[in-house]
Amino acid sequence: MVNPLQDRNYLHHRHRLSHQQIDSWLGENSNKEFFWEKLVQLKAVNQFLSVTDLFTKAGISFICIKGPLLSLRIYNDPTVRLSHDIDFLLEIADIELSKNLLIERGYQIMEGSYWTQKKVQQNLLIKSNCHLSFYNKALGTCVELHWILMHELPFSFKRQKKIIAENLSEMDYAGRKFTVFAKEFELLYLILHGSHHGWSRLKWLMDIHDYPVADIDVTKFELLIKQFHAQRIIGQTNYFLDEFFKAQLPIKGKTRIPWYFLRFAQQSIEEKIVIEQSTHSIISNFKYYWLMYPVFSFKCRMLFALLIRSNDLTIIDSSFKIVYFLYRPYSFIKRRILHV
Repeated sequence: MVNPLQDRNYLHHRHRLSHQQIDSWLGENSNKEFFWEKLVQLKAVNQFLSVTDLFTKAGISFICIKGPLLSLRIYNDPTVRLSHDIDFLLEIADIELSKNLLIERGYQIMEGSYWTQKKVQQNLLIKSNCHLSFYNKALGTCVELHWILMHELPFSFKRQKKIIAENLSEMDYAGRKFTVFAKEFELLYLILHGSHHGWSRLKWLMDIHDYPVADIDVTKFELLIKQFHAQRIIGQTNYFLDEFFKAQLPIKGKTRIPWYFLRFAQQSIEEKIVIEQSTHSIISNFKYYWLMYPVFSFKCRMLFALLIRSNDLTIIDSSFKIVYFLYRPYSFIKRRILHV
């Protein structure tokens, strides 16, 4: 039986590795046969520059997350790492203007994504979601506007913003200056992001393996790990780096890791990605997320997340938060048990 991790087509479509990355994975030199992929990526870079120029002209400050600049930082080439989304981190106050600018450029808010000017709904949306997604059908480009990096962190939104503000840097590209994360913070963010998704796409693990770790300040990196209480996640990352690359991070992290925390991620890597999750999958995901950070405030945040679903905000309209919290169990029973 052929090992799927030795199959180029599987690595490309299931794990979203570029053909240049797959050459590295397989020890081959076939990426010249896939020159079309480079052209597609160059178009994506052009769209990235177009959107960032639009925001800059409007006076909107933003932080570039992943995308072409991450590929540039890792490979000294903005087209090696595949990017299906263009992600920006903005102030909440700039979301409305950014949204309007994108819509004027032919972008539409994607199905399942939602924004509102109603204060109660917006407050709940900000606490239950982290971004607004747009798609331009003519360009085939997706843009995500983040007002928070991740909700699934062991401290408050305010604390998250403070840490991010202390860990920013600049990159020069195409005659422009861009605000990005400092390398130590970016590496940790990539690790947290990959772990949050159970490393279900190996492209996220390859980001860690190929990242220019020699350039980071290990002491600063270790301090960030402690701030994020991410020792268990670092241990998990090292486990999979060793399994797939025979490599390790410069920090060991926890060596005693809950069995389920490894098993869930292993299954995520091996199994098909399912968009519409079953009730059993939702419970399994919750159990996995519960193990990410051994911090009480994080557990409380997870429990709060169960009380609100952003899609419910499009169904009911009330000035009272309690209405949305009461609607949540009804919504769950309706969708998951009655299937209506």
